[in-house]
Amino acid sequence: MFAWGVREGHLAATPFKFGTETVIRLDPETARDKRFESEDDEARVLQAATLHLRDVIIALLDTCCRPGELLSLQWKDVDLERREITIRRTKAKTRKARLAPISSRLLAVLEMRRLSPSGEALGPEAYVFGDEVGRRRKSVRTACENVCETAGLKGFHLGDLRHEAASRFEEAGVPVSHVSKLLGHGSLMTTTRYLSCTRRMIHQAVRKLEDSREKSDPLASSLQDPADQTLFGARTSGRPNTDKPLPPK
Repeated sequence: MFAWGVREGHLAATPFKFGTETVIRLDPETARDKRFESEDDEARVLQAATLHLRDVIIALLDTCCRPGELLSLQWKDVDLERREITIRRTKAKTRKARLAPISSRLLAVLEMRRLSPSGEALGPEAYVFGDEVGRRRKSVRTACENVCETAGLKGFHLGDLRHEAASRFEEAGVPVSHVSKLLGHGSLMTTTRYLSCTRRMIHQAVRKLEDSREKSDPLASSLQDPADQTLFGARTSGRPNTDKPLPPK
């Protein structure tokens, strides 16, 4: 607000700067790395959640959207045939429009939510993750954190679902530049703060290494001829041994 006042000419200076030097500096934000530790964590959360909250959690995990972006999403911004969600710039934190893909399980959720209790399709102005008749719901933060605690995930926040979603896309082999687009970030540096490795993934990394060794060792053994080795056990690639025998001592 002080910076705005200076730009508009209402103030001569801001107390946060002395000349061009910033007086008050904020400590860098510590990136959260809270994630589901096992495949059962997500199942327990979804089982403990209400139907509405369950749908929101699935959408968060499958789109990387922010909670506010989903709660403000209207049916006019959803294309079920193309399986795309449009996040309008007026509803995005970065004020930049973007597309979010619709997964198969999210498609099933949206098709169920598309109908009102009377069985008629909700209008284009209705909110996708609103109540039964499409009226907007403003927040699910407290409900989500209560459900996570009930499921045994203490300290798991609503925003952690976005970190979980981004990390899943990256682990699935999606390039970080594409994950950045899904998140709606302006820089890759911001995106890397969202990507974190779980204990499960660390163990999977070791298993992948061991699987790679198991696949390569039999191949190496089948190619290696015990009679076709040098003094240090290296293969000679089928070349005739032209080395002269060592003279007897």
